[in-house]
Amino acid sequence: MITEEERQSIIDAAVEKALLLLPEVVGNLIMNQAHQVKLNRDFYKKYPEFSDNKEAVSAVLETVDRENPGVDYEAVLEKAVPLIKQRLSQVSKVNLNVPRRPQRRLSLGNHGEL
Repeated sequence: MITEEERQSIIDAAVEKALLLLPEVVGNLIMNQAHQVKLNRDFYKKYPEFSDNKEAVSAVLETVDRENPGVDYEAVLEKAVPLIKQRLSQVSKVNLNVPRRPQRRLSLGNHGEL
């Protein structure tokens, strides 16, 4: 059995080590994020037709990334290109114009539009 002082010194050493590693961990996270931003910027430069439909592109990328765990993000981007093109060809056929809402005010002489 260890004494309370030994226990506290072990805890203090663990906390100190964790705090000393924190700047390195945060630095790595920032570098990874900057690399991801650069990859995305280069991707949209290479495929400018994808820029207008970022939601569809993002959905396809998430699917490809989920289906290929552990695969490098650059490889995921390249695998997703044909699927993105297919999705955009499907989306381009859909009419996204919002129809005019019918008049729903009911008065004595008017029963609204159908």
